[in-house]
Amino acid sequence: MGGPSTDALIAAGFDALPARVAILDASGTIVDTNESWESFGDEQGLAQSAGGVGSNYLAVCEASDDPDATETARGIREIAAGDSESFRLEYPCHTPDEDGWYLLDARSYDYAGERYVLVMHVDITERKLLERRTQEQADRMESFAKLLSHDLRNPLSVALAHTEMLELDDGVDLGDDGDESPLRASLERMESIIDEALLLTTIETVEETELLALSRTVETAWTTVRTDGASVTVVDDVAIRADSSLLTHLFENLFRNAVEHGSTNPASNAQQDAVEHGSTSPDSQTRQDAVKHGSTSPDSQTRQDAVEHAGDGPRIEVGALESASSGERNGPAEPVETEPEAADWSGEAADYDGFYVEDDGPGIPPDERERVFESGYSSAGGSGFGLAIVSDVVDAHGWSIRVTSGRTGGARFEVRGVTVVDR
Repeated sequence: MGGPSTDALIAAGFDALPARVAILDASGTIVDTNESWESFGDEQGLAQSAGGVGSNYLAVCEASDDPDATETARGIREIAAGDSESFRLEYPCHTPDEDGWYLLDARSYDYAGERYVLVMHVDITERKLLERRTQEQADRMESFAKLLSHDLRNPLSVALAHTEMLELDDGVDLGDDGDESPLRASLERMESIIDEALLLTTIETVEETELLALSRTVETAWTTVRTDGASVTVVDDVAIRADSSLLTHLFENLFRNAVEHGSTNPASNAQQDAVEHGSTSPDSQTRQDAVKHGSTSPDSQTRQDAVEHAGDGPRIEVGALESASSGERNGPAEPVETEPEAADWSGEAADYDGFYVEDDGPGIPPDERERVFESGYSSAGGSGFGLAIVSDVVDAHGWSIRVTSGRTGGARFEVRGVTVVDR
């Protein structure tokens, strides 16, 4: 037996389309419709003259007081006259029971020397509802950011100021533990959490980038981290194309993670507590102490400290990742000793496609390596925002990140898809 005729096959496919479809001649008269178009008319109780075959679709639209219908008639007339090839319009179509939206898509085609217009009404309700939920979520995040930046930060600043005055009063015992009281440590910890949460709500897709010397960016990030004897070494004299502020935040949080988890011996407990309660405030005295590991002054006699800060805590290494085609470096390279101001980033290094941050701590178990980037996840009692910020910064740039084991068993974070330029 032979199969269906070509005309019958096309007609069956035409009727199977979920979109409501009609074919108009050059005058706007409907010459054919599919099953979805006819079913919709029946459901709405429309007469044949209001949208069936033989009725004039343009006349129906122009008789309506709906501005979308008027705009539709104008767009289709331009197509029929040959002044335009297509017309699109999104419009609401709500009922007492539910909200709905459609996309009207009209376009011309010629057949047997005559001009016709294909009109489709595509249901886009699901997309519109998703856009509405996304906008509502964005509005909530904006309100949350306002709460963090004003309603919580302001009273916290007052509390920190009063704590400083109490610490100067010899008659008040705040239970000082080393250089700072538990009260100050708790308040500064709250300040750190607010800063991190606020950053999470404001990271957006990066539109503009600039070339940033890896050593200078690491130096800037290092001065904002409470290092407590940790050290960092930059082993490659390269530059990265990125957003300066976001890249600095990425390194800051990777460094904090390395310091926080960098030691497993009992003596490290005090160090971990210090990191967990450290302040991210630029005016914090603890941040001033961190800066002492290396000078950022152009006139510094110890320029090397900008990229290699010695200490007796965890050791951190930062370097460029070779592309898969060129193979990975097996051993550590020598630290760079160049001055960032004198760098001439002139050529793109095809051998590199990313960078890594590696420490000599206990590492991250394989079954936790995906979860560490989840917001709120922490294995050391921290806020759980740090690596979530890293992940968001990576996503904002269109990069990728993975965590694996370093050469000495510590954690190694590899970021790829990055434009890396060699000197």
